[in-house]
Amino acid sequence: MFKKVSILYKENDNLAINSALKIQDWIKVRDIECNLFHSVGEFSTFTHSELETIYVSDALIVLGGDGTMLAVSRIVGGRKIPIIGINMGKLGFITEIPRDNLFEKLEEIFEGKFELEERSMLTADVFRDNQLIARYLGLNDIVIGKGIMAKISNFDLLINNVYVSTIKADGIIISTPTGSTAYNLSAGGPILYPTLKGLVFTPICPHTLSVRPVVLPDDFVIDIIISSQVKDIFLTIDGQIGFALKKNDKVRCKIAEEKTLIIAPVGRDYFKILREKLKWGER
Repeated sequence: MFKKVSILYKENDNLAINSALKIQDWIKVRDIECNLFHSVGEFSTFTHSELETIYVSDALIVLGGDGTMLAVSRIVGGRKIPIIGINMGKLGFITEIPRDNLFEKLEEIFEGKFELEERSMLTADVFRDNQLIARYLGLNDIVIGKGIMAKISNFDLLINNVYVSTIKADGIIISTPTGSTAYNLSAGGPILYPTLKGLVFTPICPHTLSVRPVVLPDDFVIDIIISSQVKDIFLTIDGQIGFALKKNDKVRCKIAEEKTLIIAPVGRDYFKILREKLKWGER
């Protein structure tokens, strides 16, 4: 089914590297072109030719944890390339294929027995003095919050250009359904089924307890304006990319036109994943 496949693995992870080598051999035996073999990490970069090779792949095999998958989703940048995530980490909400039977699952997938899920992504546009100065794309979440200074900040919240409230909090999380089980969940936000169309606004430690998380339609636009003079306010994308903000900066968040395509095993039970990952009680 796949004629060209690229393998990407978490850098400095011997288990991921060794597994990737075995998968590369497994692919070559099946006369499938394996175009790329490259590590993904905090400081890894890709040449133009390497990116071009990734972009013409029929599928990507990614070995690592959810962080590796998040990085790869941004590398793909919304191109319609399905991603097969193999879990080399612990939780693995996005990297759903366990390493203990990965070749059995790969066999099924390469025979066409899989489910293709379209996951929403977020864009974050940063405006300063009414000028667009930065634009980011993420799969999990956009976080606006303070650094090491333990001081509450003021954030003006606007939804669809309508003022909602000035929120006093440690920060703000805007999450996709995929990212709802990440920082959003730790901050008391709701879990959304990953293929739902929507986004979640969640305050981090709000000063007023009546300020609660809100689930919004996927065509809504959220503006967050930094309305207090506090040092070390950052915009963070997927917990991996940071950008320093200033007073009166506006961050516009919305569901992106770009989507991430994730290959899931046939019959995968998402609630079983929640039960196992979150240690929910068994009957």
